[in-house]
Amino acid sequence: MGTGNPAITGVWPAAPPPDPRTDGETAGGAAPPVGGAVEQRGSGVGPAPASDEALSTGERAGRLLRELLTGVAEYRRMWESRVRRASAQQPSFAAVARVIAEYLWNAGIVAEEDQELDRALKDRMSRALGGGRISAQTMEWFIEAFGMRRHEAGLWAAFAGLTDPGTDAGSGTLRGGPSMIMPQRHRTIAVFERYRFDATGSLVEQHSFQVISAQEDGVGIYPWVLRTDATDSRVIIGGNLGARHAYSSRLSLVEVELARPLDRGQRHALELVAHYPTGMPTQEVRRAARAKTENVDIQIQFDPERPPQDPRWTVWSTHEGGLIVDEEPVTLSADGTIHRFLPAVHHAVVGFRWQWGDH
Repeated sequence: MGTGNPAITGVWPAAPPPDPRTDGETAGGAAPPVGGAVEQRGSGVGPAPASDEALSTGERAGRLLRELLTGVAEYRRMWESRVRRASAQQPSFAAVARVIAEYLWNAGIVAEEDQELDRALKDRMSRALGGGRISAQTMEWFIEAFGMRRHEAGLWAAFAGLTDPGTDAGSGTLRGGPSMIMPQRHRTIAVFERYRFDATGSLVEQHSFQVISAQEDGVGIYPWVLRTDATDSRVIIGGNLGARHAYSSRLSLVEVELARPLDRGQRHALELVAHYPTGMPTQEVRRAARAKTENVDIQIQFDPERPPQDPRWTVWSTHEGGLIVDEEPVTLSADGTIHRFLPAVHHAVVGFRWQWGDH
């Protein structure tokens, strides 16, 4: 499966320089699947709604950004020092745009000759801070330009709509979990996870399509985490199976050896398939993201003879066991699937859980 698409084999070139004048909603041109995308439209600048439940994803992220930029002294000093015209607007969109522009110039992302950049960015900042559309690229620029590392996980949680960002802006939802066997030297910029359950309520197939981007030179291994009871694991596209390590009592880490090492910024496509034994019913599927993972698309296919009861989209505190941090009911589609797309997940464990009826 998948071998009929030679266009995605091998190494992808590094991404082209971003255009600050557009919102570049997804990385690498990956578009959210129809029907599963998280809506990110707001109503513009105005007072926050009375309850967090009424906030859209864009409004939550915009509100948290405004709170940080006006309430954290180090961030406030950065934009206030660039205010050129007195305004009641807090924060000043124009001044924030100047901070972002200076970061893009200094990082070499945009040529310094483009001296109109801050003006071009003003509308983009207005949308982001006003609770309207905000892209993963824009969020990343805020974090880098203002040095928001200690608030990064909370910002990505708000961006993805995982939890109430006001509960803990300094950390993500992931707590503890197995120690990393090897450092993560890549970033996932798109992942499509497909799970298939049989009539016994057992997960029998896990099929993953993803695109990774090297964060440094010489990345030659992709760490693939799967259940220890896998009866078969294969790399369809993108590499070969290597060493296997015990990750926890229920999870293994398999080294996927890439065809050749990636240089920083190079992208690589992977297609991975694992099969599991039948007769072992389970009631959840989890997907962990320690670093930022973009364009996360998860779908579960159930057997028509064993539909789930009360399926819920869930955020857990750790890979196994742990606490339920957030959840919401989801609807089983007519074709027996449940599905969720998120523009980004950072330092969190997300997925679905459900109950089985009488069988």
